[in-house]
Amino acid sequence: MYQSCSLLEREEETGIIASALRRVRSGSGAMVMFEGSEGLGKTSLLQVIRAGAEAEGFVVLQARGNALEQTFRWGMVRQLFERMLCSEASAVKDKALVGPAALVGGLFDYSQPVGTGLSGDCDDNLYANVHGLYWLCRNISEEQPVLLLMDDAHWADAESLRFVNYLANRLEGSGVLLALAHARSGPAETRDLLMSLYALPLVSHAPLAPLSQDAVGRRIAERLGSEPHERFAAECLRTTGGNPLHLTELLEEMRRRGEAPDESAIERLALLTPARLARHVLRQMGDLPVRTMALATAVAVLGADAQPQHCAAVARLEEAEAAERAGRLRDAGILRPGVPYAFRHPLAGQVIYADMPAHARSTAHRRAARSLHIAEAGAVAVAEHVCRTETSLEPWMVDVLSSAAHDEARSGRPGTAVRYLRRALAEPPPPSLRAGLLAGLGSAELRLRAPAALDHLRQALRHSSDQADGPRVRLELGLALAASGRFEESLAAFARAADSEATGPGAASAAGHARAVASVMTRLAPKRAGRYPAGAPGDGPPHRAHAAFEALIRGVEADRVARLATAVRGLPLPLHDTEITDAAIVAWTLAQCDRLHRAEHILTRLVREATERGWLLAAATAESLRAGVVLDAGRVREAEAVARGVLGDHDSRCLRPVAVPLAAATLVHCLIETERLEEASDFLKTAGLAACLPEAAHFVPLRMARARLRIHQDQPEAGLLELRECRERAGREGWDFPPAACAYLPDAARAVALTSGAKAARAVAREEMPRARGFGAARPLAVALRTYGERTGGEEGLRHLREAGRLLAASPYRLERGRTLVALGSALRRGGHRSDARKHLTDGLEIARTSGASALENSAREELRLAGARPGRARVSSPAALTPAEERVAQKAAVGLSNREISQALFVTVKTVEWHLSQTYAKLGIGRRAELPRALAGHGLAAD
Repeated sequence: MYQSCSLLEREEETGIIASALRRVRSGSGAMVMFEGSEGLGKTSLLQVIRAGAEAEGFVVLQARGNALEQTFRWGMVRQLFERMLCSEASAVKDKALVGPAALVGGLFDYSQPVGTGLSGDCDDNLYANVHGLYWLCRNISEEQPVLLLMDDAHWADAESLRFVNYLANRLEGSGVLLALAHARSGPAETRDLLMSLYALPLVSHAPLAPLSQDAVGRRIAERLGSEPHERFAAECLRTTGGNPLHLTELLEEMRRRGEAPDESAIERLALLTPARLARHVLRQMGDLPVRTMALATAVAVLGADAQPQHCAAVARLEEAEAAERAGRLRDAGILRPGVPYAFRHPLAGQVIYADMPAHARSTAHRRAARSLHIAEAGAVAVAEHVCRTETSLEPWMVDVLSSAAHDEARSGRPGTAVRYLRRALAEPPPPSLRAGLLAGLGSAELRLRAPAALDHLRQALRHSSDQADGPRVRLELGLALAASGRFEESLAAFARAADSEATGPGAASAAGHARAVASVMTRLAPKRAGRYPAGAPGDGPPHRAHAAFEALIRGVEADRVARLATAVRGLPLPLHDTEITDAAIVAWTLAQCDRLHRAEHILTRLVREATERGWLLAAATAESLRAGVVLDAGRVREAEAVARGVLGDHDSRCLRPVAVPLAAATLVHCLIETERLEEASDFLKTAGLAACLPEAAHFVPLRMARARLRIHQDQPEAGLLELRECRERAGREGWDFPPAACAYLPDAARAVALTSGAKAARAVAREEMPRARGFGAARPLAVALRTYGERTGGEEGLRHLREAGRLLAASPYRLERGRTLVALGSALRRGGHRSDARKHLTDGLEIARTSGASALENSAREELRLAGARPGRARVSSPAALTPAEERVAQKAAVGLSNREISQALFVTVKTVEWHLSQTYAKLGIGRRAELPRALAGHGLAAD
């Protein structure tokens, strides 16, 4: 059973309750006050007190304040006592209303006209009244202790609160526990009477704080069934202000809509307005004067920009009047203290905004944009309001939108830039600006992989009257065409940009950059697309970077290639964003020559610098290359996370720049290493990468990964066919670098053994060994030796496996070393050398476990069992190593529910279920679903 959201992080308050109950049981009265705005859990804490008191035999009397009843004298007092005195047997009333308590008996005689029964309002009579009520409490508590509960006391009448003050000062030696909950709103007299209680000695005062982000994250996981993304939890905290009630209502709304707590849901949070909260806020606002409500609406429209002068402009108020009405909103508990103005509960602003008529909202945003523009606020702040106005832009708005789009694009936020530019183009801007707006829109859409980029860049060229902009737009068009697989048109666009005779520094730099890009794309494009005649421009670092790359793909010895690449110094980012930079070429070349750490260092720095400059194409390509390097280094989980970060929400409709197939290849390899073959197939289908792929060079790694996947899915013929096509493509292009075989050679040999026999499989591996020795790098030779050793067996096979192990002993390729150790251990076990086998298998198992390669880990465990060892599970500190979400998913999987059934039961996606299961397998040290019941039982976790 989930803990109530209202009681999260309320350990101190529940401690105060327990202490007060103990005090009353010992014969001394006590009072507890909980202070906080609506939704912080005051009522839930009163329910805790009531449950504890009832369990211990207290008489419980309760009342709740109400704004409509605040003018009724003694209203809360009547609520507290009338049920006991009017519905119980007369003997109870007779015992209670004795002595001084008889003074108030008339209050509960409803046969008398309303208002009679209590003395008048002079000081002497008021004293007699509260004194009589005090003795009424004492009389009731003679036989049983009494709990008086008063909820929403800020709406109590003044007379009832005077009684509370009188009673609280006389609790010593009584059997009375007084529990009161209130907010800081309400009339001034009521607030004063409540504040006066704080100084009394027997009063324990507990102001309630909002929830922390950790508590918000726990509640999200409990309610939505999966661990929230950190940014999503932070946004929920900001949206609800940590208010437990608001958080619960928001999560209920998400659950009804089937939303998952991931990063993509952050933008949709602002659109959720739970109905219960909306009714409450609108009812509260309905009591406000019209001009005060106008100011509240202005604050809702302006959001973070709600400075007093802007709020006054939007509400059509003088600044002095606006300040006065802001004070009234603070007194009502609607606004927080200070400036800029802000709602005490952010959801209130969302409700007010959603309730505005569309035309009124547009008008308010127009006033807000104008006020901010006059005040010379940032272009982005103004553009946000312009985008929410109806059409009929004023000329200055187009300039603001264009400037804001440029700022957002340079800051790496192309999605926002697209929104601003589309808004600027919604009505025909001046002809002189249209081409620039279309070019900016196409450029931003290219970085979002949106196919519309092609059309908008072509339109920009048609509308452009400034030849100086031509090379830059054609450069972007060429990149978009290449990303859509139209390489002939792409190279033609680059050629036109490079050969442009436009003058000006911008045009000259764009033309020069187009020549460099064309040189790179010529190497990537299929042969039939033609070749751009120019090579890498001039001498210097870029030329040496390309020379090192050319030497690698032509099969030059690894140390010489590495010296060429290492000699390249000073590779700054280009002046224009492009997919493949000289630094990326150098890093990839070094990675193929066993300089893995140096390659990762270069790529990490390149990602950081490109991101800071807003060069998203360069950053994405560098990050996709880094994912491959991280995988080669044996960090499978990190490689998967990096690859997924590059791919984002990529699907079959998106453009496919260089980063997409490179990251997709790494992701497929990661899924194979973690035995998630079905997930890999689903990903390829969703991303539009399962069917025919272009023959471009940057798609070859993905085709190799896809071939591996088919072999692992027991489709050896299909896998070998794809590998054969890749090798034929390499032969046509003259590519001859052995590191390429590392990705597929062992699986290819296994597939050949299945389809053509063991002799043919050995021939495949034997053919690769002399090429790898000639290249001189440790990894490709070790892979060839291992593959040949596994296929050959016997002493000859052991000799090759041991040589592979020696080559990788000091290598950064940990995962490859783990594979080799497991292969060597398996061969030793089959040869009867069980003791030596266990040592190598244990070392390989540890590498596989720390790398996250569950397929290799399971293979090593099975071999260890056959070798006579009992490999332990991966260590976990306690059952708490599983998160609540992982535990729930694991328990349902352990009783046989499918991933889809679990997703429906827990209101999460199938991918979320798969992710939690993979994490659970790693933590519990198991490799498959069938082992879950035993593993859960071993850790004290019962199946569901």
